[in-house]
Amino acid sequence: MPIEPTTASNSNLAGSTGTKLQLSQKKRKRRMRTLWIVLGSLAGLIIIIALASGGKEKPILVQTEMVGRHTVTEEVQATGKIQPQVMVKVSPEVSGEIIELPFKEGDHVNKGDLVAKIKPLVFQEQYDAAEASYNSAKALVEQQRATMIQADANLKRGKKLNELHLMSDQDYDAAKAAYAASVAAVNSADFTAKAAEGQMRQLQESLNWTSVLAPMNGVVTSLISQLGEKVVGTASFAGTEMMDVSDLSLMNAMVDVDENDVVNIKLGDSVKISIDAFPDRIFTGKVIEIANSAKLSGTGTQDQSTNFTVKVRLDDFGAQDLRPGMSCTARIQTETKENVLAVPLMAVTRRDNEDTQAADSIKKIRESNKGTFHEEDESLAIVFIVRKDTAKSVTVKTGISDNNYVEILDGLKGGEEVVKGNFRAVSKELENGKIVKVDNSGKSGIGKD
Repeated sequence: MPIEPTTASNSNLAGSTGTKLQLSQKKRKRRMRTLWIVLGSLAGLIIIIALASGGKEKPILVQTEMVGRHTVTEEVQATGKIQPQVMVKVSPEVSGEIIELPFKEGDHVNKGDLVAKIKPLVFQEQYDAAEASYNSAKALVEQQRATMIQADANLKRGKKLNELHLMSDQDYDAAKAAYAASVAAVNSADFTAKAAEGQMRQLQESLNWTSVLAPMNGVVTSLISQLGEKVVGTASFAGTEMMDVSDLSLMNAMVDVDENDVVNIKLGDSVKISIDAFPDRIFTGKVIEIANSAKLSGTGTQDQSTNFTVKVRLDDFGAQDLRPGMSCTARIQTETKENVLAVPLMAVTRRDNEDTQAADSIKKIRESNKGTFHEEDESLAIVFIVRKDTAKSVTVKTGISDNNYVEILDGLKGGEEVVKGNFRAVSKELENGKIVKVDNSGKSGIGKD
């Protein structure tokens, strides 16, 4: 029958398909098993690496210094300008054209030297007219005085004649009136002459003012006006500033000190001055004046700064080389302490998240100072000391400081090995119990951060 071959063929086809499916499933299982083995091996390797790295903490490279005693000098730094102790701005008393200007900037002048000449023609003419008026007034005085003398003689003669009844009372009264009028005329002429004399003297003074004289011995440090320039006198107006004459034998540094620092400065404090024009020299001086009034700078309220001007008298040595207006930086030494316990400036830090050891140190300091210091006290800071290659944080109370060292008032006894670098380690990386490696050879680059 034709049906049987068809059935057998279908049966063989089904068997072949089942065998292929079984083989495919076995291959898939083998691949999955291999994948899990690989992933497990990788996970184990990662765990082994993590455990190995966790067991060996990488030490932090640091520089250290033994805590000892030093001389610490606290300084206040301020900037300003060099100015002479005496500087006079020279302006003319009268207005006019400059016809003489015998000195130039930098020349030395003596008191009374002619430093400028104003054209005197107008003032000379006015003086000549006033002198003529004065002479005329004096002549009138003499004329009226002669008339008075004549009137006096007539009065005396008339009195005798009147007593002898040789002159009427009416004529005698007329003689007395004539004498009185002559006296009044003399007084009037005398007042007129004095007014003319005053006018003449005033014009004489103006004529003298056309010669501008040096007010003191010194140097022409600034020459502003030029020959032929028209200037305005100070007699009626503010006047034209023609030049500055300065006494360069006494020089000062006028520096602006912040309001928070000026309270620490005292008269007589020693000062070291650096001047931009002399980068290789350090000048010395002392504080001689401290301003009581503040000098405000800045436009807005938030940007505004409050400073006080401090005058520093420079020592004589080298001061003659200076010029007014030179820029300078003054380091005012406000306090010096000798043989005090101190650590390097780079060793001191402050942390927002202080650890338990630091908190215990603060507590001890507060107890030793009878609770007068608090955790927020600005004088409390942290240093790290090294013990058996391990960092330990210690809270200290600091005093004054300079560019190199900070005074330690409490927290250390001396002899400890304190970490002073590098900056990143002290300020961020170090914590209690951190492993450190000390390298003070200076070849590792430590401390350059």
